Amino acid sequence: MLNPLVTNYVDAAIEQLRRLELIMTPGKLPPEMRDDSVPPSNDWRGWKPVPSTVTNEDLDAMEREIGLKFPPLYREFLQYKHFVDLTERGVQFERHLSDSWRETLRNAHRQPWLNGTLLDRGFIAFGRETFMDAGPVCFDTNRRDAGGDCAVVFLDHEWVDTDKEVNLIFTSSAKMFECLTLVAQNKDFLYHTAGEDDHLLSWKRERLAEFFAIDPQGAGGPAREYWGNWIES
Repeated sequence: MLNPLVTNYVDAAIEQLRRLELIMTPGKLPPEMRDDSVPPSNDWRGWKPVPSTVTNEDLDAMEREIGLKFPPLYREFLQYKHFVDLTERGVQFERHLSDSWRETLRNAHRQPWLNGTLLDRGFIAFGRETFMDAGPVCFDTNRRDAGGDCAVVFLDHEWVDTDKEVNLIFTSSAKMFECLTLVAQNKDFLYHTAGEDDHLLSWKRERLAEFFAIDPQGAGGPAREYWGNWIES
């Protein structure tokens, strides 16, 4: 049985996309992931999640290939569902299509602006940073706990080889999935626009406080300004 931290997040994220009618994508899809019940719009068509075909043997082989071990929860994540998109607040996961997931993850490590490769430095890329389009989001295997989980960081391409290049956003994949589940289950509270009424602002502050409390040493600590910059300013 897969860890509910993983399944709750993925299920909530997909349900959020359905509510917002955002479960569409341009380009090609594997036949089994096409959702023909969604009317196409130009080159956009509906997609649906399907059970993952990724096996333990597949993941063992990829770990040998990259020379690093995935956090255990991320292995479960890859073995739960194939998807196109999930939440895109702060972290956008790489697409996990049934016919191309291996090459997608390989390409995530190829960042031409880096000196050397992410893998050489102990970083496993699995997504992209979305607030600033700064660069890849990675598991930092240099900060791995006794259970094999890793800190989650993003690398900023504007600060290569400086102390601002690597930025902590969660202390572990467990805290990441828990925090992003809260994001998926609610209206957006990570953004603020001018003119919002006091009731909405109060609600956003409460949700953001919940978010920080889940990971006080990461999202609610060094990364507090990253996640709540509107409230910190």
